[in-house]
Amino acid sequence: MLTQHEIRKLQIARIRKLAIVVIFLFLVLVARLWYLQIALGEELLMQSEANRIKLIRTRAPRGTILDRKGRVLATSRPQFVVLAIPSKLKENPEATKSLCGILGITPADLDAIFARRGGHPGAPVRVMVDAPLEVVVCISELRMKLPGVSVELDQIRNYPLGPVVAHIVGHLGEINKEELEEAKKAGKDYKPGDYIGKDGLEAQYEDLLRGEDGGKQVEVNALGSVVRVLGEKPSIPGKTLKLTIDLDLQIAAYRALGSQVGAAVAVDPRTGEVLAMVSKPAYDPNIFVKRVKASDWERIVRHKGRPLQNRCVYNVYPPGSTFKPVTAIAGLKYGMCSVGTTANCPGYLMFGRRFRCWRVHGRVDFMKAIAQSCDVWFYLLGHRLGIDRLAKVAREFGLGSATGIDLPQEARRHGGVGTVPDTQWKRKRFNKPWWPGETLNCAIGQGFVQASPLQMALVSAAVATKGKVFKPFLVKEVLRPDGTVVERTQPEVRHVVDAPAGAFDLVAKGMRLAVTSGTGKVADIPDVPVAGKTGSAEDPPRPAHGWFICFAPADNPRIAVAAIVEHGRHGATSAAPVCRAVLDVFFGKKKPQEISSGTARVSGD
Repeated sequence: MLTQHEIRKLQIARIRKLAIVVIFLFLVLVARLWYLQIALGEELLMQSEANRIKLIRTRAPRGTILDRKGRVLATSRPQFVVLAIPSKLKENPEATKSLCGILGITPADLDAIFARRGGHPGAPVRVMVDAPLEVVVCISELRMKLPGVSVELDQIRNYPLGPVVAHIVGHLGEINKEELEEAKKAGKDYKPGDYIGKDGLEAQYEDLLRGEDGGKQVEVNALGSVVRVLGEKPSIPGKTLKLTIDLDLQIAAYRALGSQVGAAVAVDPRTGEVLAMVSKPAYDPNIFVKRVKASDWERIVRHKGRPLQNRCVYNVYPPGSTFKPVTAIAGLKYGMCSVGTTANCPGYLMFGRRFRCWRVHGRVDFMKAIAQSCDVWFYLLGHRLGIDRLAKVAREFGLGSATGIDLPQEARRHGGVGTVPDTQWKRKRFNKPWWPGETLNCAIGQGFVQASPLQMALVSAAVATKGKVFKPFLVKEVLRPDGTVVERTQPEVRHVVDAPAGAFDLVAKGMRLAVTSGTGKVADIPDVPVAGKTGSAEDPPRPAHGWFICFAPADNPRIAVAAIVEHGRHGATSAAPVCRAVLDVFFGKKKPQEISSGTARVSGD
């Protein structure tokens, strides 16, 4: 048994050991405090400040797009945006669950948004744009239970006329990874989740429309709520685009095409200004201003009419008999025909095989050949010309090459649009010789010849201006937000058709007869002399496409129009009424709202 002295010594030993442990723990604590306060002090201070002070970006309102008379085609409207700080929500699963319930998404959806749009650590991420009022109210009521979640007033793109101008203005879309990397290389300040122009003028003039973002530096509390604003930089709105488009003509063409698949383009032959540009079917660009619903996207991509395509610019077709004015100009230029040149049309021409005409014309001269669209007369002219001379003149009209219009990627391959064949082209493309019978088809706008509706509008305009082919353009002026003009587009002659002025006068006279007494009677407007040409472009085994080109007034042209209706059979019955509608509105005969879709009860090419 231990004595009192031994017990005392044992207690002292235990106290010493405990003291050593306490001193050791104290030293560890001091070392840890030194490490945190001294070694990592500056870094932790920065992190603390970063958690306390946030930079909330204020997106600049996108520039407005106006028609030539100042009517709004695209603008920005106010919207509520729900922002969330990912780190705050990850610390609070209950808050995450509540927020997902309010937004109608799953936690996996929220994580995907953070992954896609997340930027700097601690920075708010846009988790819902254009939030409904009920969502905003619900978040406001539960703000104490939703750390790091806030609602900001922002801007969202709006297209008041929707599909009427879709293929002109284009649409926006969320920036993807590749576009973000390209923007960074170019020194542009884009962030994940930003929306940029994907098509049309929105894409072509992205740098002008975007503006300069601003922001607010704010102090937040532990829940992520804003305590006070420390500083603010105002955003600078994007520039305004004033277009050459006349909204009245745009609506007229849109209504006239109705449910038909096709396109219509109107230009000012004196300048190249595009007055109207409609492609059907169309789509509503408003569905792209926020994340596209899967159902909306599925409906668009599965639509057999391919509504995203701008048929005016990017689609090419055989021009059919609307190409005959080009053949006629070539014939007059090279002396292969004159106003007195005649031919007998029994309804066909035997040239190795039977080449059909759309009807029996009998004895036909130059004027009647254009007015009545006699294929036989043009078969014979094409044979006398030869394909190389015909192709040379066609290229002078701008066919086969890009028009230069201010829209993205007009020439998607080899710098060309459409096809103007010749002997070298066929040898290079097919490694085969050119056959004379192929020239006959090309002379009436069939065979290998292809052109876009915009190109054919410029062909019509070139006849009106006696050979000048202007570069078409959509943006007339670029304006600052205060309305001052920054830039004004000047007309530019892109091609000149090398032919006598008298040749254009003769062809214009023939086109005038086509409207007054020929296949284009649908476009005959009282008190307005219209010159036009119908066309039917074969597309076997399906029905032919219907074409019509025209300009007016014939004696002092101020507008040139081209229209195509896919599988419309005859230009006189399908496309000519569309052009007539545009002319009726242009010359004040009708209001846009009075235009309706329909086919004419006439016969013709």
